[in-house]
Amino acid sequence: MLKRNGKWEDFLTKLGDCHDDYERLQVVLGTEEVISHLPSQVEKRCKNLEQAESLRAKGNECFKSAKYAKALDYYSQAVRYAPHPSQDDSGSNMLALCFGNRSAAFFHLKQFQCSLTDIDNAIQAGFPAGSLHKLLDRKGKCCLFLKRKQAAIEAFEEAKQVLVADPNIQDKGRQDLIRLTDQFINKCKSLQGASVENSDTEIHEPLPTLLKRSSQMPCAADFLEIKDEAGRGRGLYASRDIKVGEVLIVEKPYTSIVLSDHHLSHCHHCCSRCFVPQPCAGCVDVVFCSSQCRQAAQDSHAAECQLMDAIHTADVRLGHLAYKMVAKAGYAYLMEQRNVLENLGQVEASMLGCDENGVYDSQNYATMYHLVGHCDKRTVEDMWPRTINAAFMVKCLQQTSFFPQWTEGDQQAAEKRFQDVCYIGSHILRHLMMLPCNAHEVSEMGVNWQEPSQSKTLEIGSAIYPVLSLINHSCDPSVVRHSYDDVCVVRAIRGIAEGEELCDNYGALYPVMDRAARQAHLLKQYYFTCSCQACVNNWPMYMEIPKEVMEFYCDKCRGPVPVPGIQQASKTESMACRDCGQRQNIRSLILKVGKLEQGFQDALFKVIFEMDVEGDTLPKLVQFLRVVDKHLHRPVSCHNDCQEAVKMCYAFKANAFPRKNNRSGAQQR
Repeated sequence: MLKRNGKWEDFLTKLGDCHDDYERLQVVLGTEEVISHLPSQVEKRCKNLEQAESLRAKGNECFKSAKYAKALDYYSQAVRYAPHPSQDDSGSNMLALCFGNRSAAFFHLKQFQCSLTDIDNAIQAGFPAGSLHKLLDRKGKCCLFLKRKQAAIEAFEEAKQVLVADPNIQDKGRQDLIRLTDQFINKCKSLQGASVENSDTEIHEPLPTLLKRSSQMPCAADFLEIKDEAGRGRGLYASRDIKVGEVLIVEKPYTSIVLSDHHLSHCHHCCSRCFVPQPCAGCVDVVFCSSQCRQAAQDSHAAECQLMDAIHTADVRLGHLAYKMVAKAGYAYLMEQRNVLENLGQVEASMLGCDENGVYDSQNYATMYHLVGHCDKRTVEDMWPRTINAAFMVKCLQQTSFFPQWTEGDQQAAEKRFQDVCYIGSHILRHLMMLPCNAHEVSEMGVNWQEPSQSKTLEIGSAIYPVLSLINHSCDPSVVRHSYDDVCVVRAIRGIAEGEELCDNYGALYPVMDRAARQAHLLKQYYFTCSCQACVNNWPMYMEIPKEVMEFYCDKCRGPVPVPGIQQASKTESMACRDCGQRQNIRSLILKVGKLEQGFQDALFKVIFEMDVEGDTLPKLVQFLRVVDKHLHRPVSCHNDCQEAVKMCYAFKANAFPRKNNRSGAQQR
């Protein structure tokens, strides 16, 4: 429209003359030709009783044909569409019936813990009293299979009480059912052995912990600190020597989203895989892994509930995450803290985002407000689509309870409303520029047990981690990240000396991408030219990295100490450093590495070909990596191989599916 009317250049000029994001939103939301193309009302996707009934009926047909996995899928869809009792009395039983049916499908798939969860869901949703004894009988059988003796007896006893009290069951049928229930109770009483642990729904090992937390950054180890260095900006630095394998950060994001391809398989609140998907009470486009997550997401999800389809359809890269960040902060907070947030830039750089006590807390919105977005380096051509996307997002927010109710017809109130909308939109725009440089993926290892080499890391979500965002890039990173639900765990994969900066990788690793490609990628997305050791020395890609140990590190200057050939090695005691001339004992280092190498090779085989990361596999790899990282002059392939094996071990301990204990369930589904 603007181009057709000859106003496009004028529009870009106005946008280019703006001093901040607030002014940019004023230009866009004040331009009629733009506003007319933004939907005044976004279509909402609500509960649908007819759709739920249809899906449930399809599930019942599959169930009758013993197609339990297919039935489970239909029942899960029906659960999402079924109105909750408080919303629509005419469908008050539908949700409970869908839960009950799904519990039966889980039972026949031998997913007993999942069945128990849905039995409780069905009862809480108001399962019909006339069939309640069937549900309780199933609960008893699930507990029986799981060897939970007392719980099984209690469920069967409760089923008997319901049978006795139900006037609609004929006496003969009642007595037959009670007799059968008594038989199960007697079977329970003779039950031997320990109860079966709930392992079917585990997606990762227990979350690692920090030995001692930083007083400045609660999610980081106490030996990390924030520094601001010329030419690099803020970064995280070691205040003591750090060993390979140490846990450095365990960070819960300020907020996270599930990507649209995974929004029905993973929890909308914590990104965990949903084995028993719990529906939202208001929309059909998200699921939760538990009622606890659903409750925790209630406030932030209210601003996107029923609008998820529109937000996904808009296909704004990281737009949903920006939207959710603002929704979580809330209108009241953003308006109350406006002056504080805008004046944060006046404090010392290393203290940006800290609260009044000097704490840099990941759950504090201020920590994200001054993460770098490179606004000053963006062209107006880059800026205008982001600004229009922000305008669309804030229009979506206007259809929710996010904004207060304004008085209609009051000119002064209308002006205040426009200013508020522009200000909230400016936060979305700020994040749309910041997130491409600071957001991180939430990942899950897709495990292929038949072909281990085909296992691959899947990006299931995106999140903003304010502490993690402080770590700068290297093409030869010193840390690695893994997801436990949406919590990010950062470990050291190289030795990090006291005073040295921690370095992550921004998608440009030297073994798999040549220097020119890395530099181009980093400059385009992150606006800097990398000067890490791998770039400065133009380290070769993996296939060209030497297989044999050619040089050791000098103990004095970290320069290269040459290794003699095989024939001379046994006769040579020491060699001189090429840089400083210091002589170093070579024979002892060769023996030290050789002593550990066979254990490394055995562990490497287990990881790559058997995906066996249990027992002493990881400790052997970490031990070898610590030695070669300290002594072998890089690049050398055994360092890369060991580092990748260590990373793979950590990946299997983090989000990974299917795990050994839930492979059968995954195949059945």
